Amino acid sequence: MEERRGNQRVLSRFEINYVDEGDYLISYSKDLSVDGMFVSTDSPPAVGEETKLTFSIGDIDQVTVDARVVWVNTSNQEDKSGMGVEFIDPPDSLKAAILESIKKIAVLLNGTKK
Repeated sequence: MEERRGNQRVLSRFEINYVDEGDYLISYSKDLSVDGMFVSTDSPPAVGEETKLTFSIGDIDQVTVDARVVWVNTSNQEDKSGMGVEFIDPPDSLKAAILESIKKIAVLLNGTKK
């Protein structure tokens, strides 16, 4: 599959809350970038649908951001099913917190490769 992401994406697991068809759901992220993330779920909304994601990252406790589902994987393999979402107009504070997290993870990964 052709890589279309414009920004670095890193593995990152944390709790994500989102709404689908009026239901409040709890899941986990699998990876993260400034533009979006992969959310593990067995019942993702359809491609093109919008949802609100709520999560904590860095020094930000419980940020809520609008997101659009850009692709869905309905694999039966554990940790493979879910949705790729892009953030819709994320606040600058969220972008900064994500970039800081990506830098920290990159430093940790580079330190373990020595």
